[in-house]
Amino acid sequence: MPFSTPQRNLVFQALDEAEGRTAGYYCIPPFRWERLRYDLLTQIDHGWEPLPDPMLARVRCLRRINPANPFDFYRIELHDQSILAAAQRENLLQHLYPFLVYILTHEIVHMVRFSSILDNWHETLVPHDESEEMRVHSISRHILTGSSDLQPVLDRFCS
Repeated sequence: MPFSTPQRNLVFQALDEAEGRTAGYYCIPPFRWERLRYDLLTQIDHGWEPLPDPMLARVRCLRRINPANPFDFYRIELHDQSILAAAQRENLLQHLYPFLVYILTHEIVHMVRFSSILDNWHETLVPHDESEEMRVHSISRHILTGSSDLQPVLDRFCS
């Protein structure tokens, strides 16, 4: 089941918050943030590809090969059905926004690390690398700690 229209609106509001919090944590100035090229897809968007059931989201690097202006383009893909099932299971449907902020912060941290911190990450990391996931969980928790509305999500998903 894809996100409803109000839920999709929450996704994009949560993306704005996740971007702001992550950029603040890493002290990324606006001009540099604009060079981080990416898009966000949910289940109803063209180009979205199914994810395995327990997976909530993923970030993929789609490389642009252009000798004059080479760059990486990232795609964050949300798995609507898994997110909604996890929210229901964890009694977070009434608090979907903080859950989305956590998920998107987590994926944006991956993206920032891949784009600027980890050189040749695509050669050294296998998909779903456990040590990378643990680092990103820890960083995401640090970015989001201190907000009382996010604490229940952090307690359930970042312990």
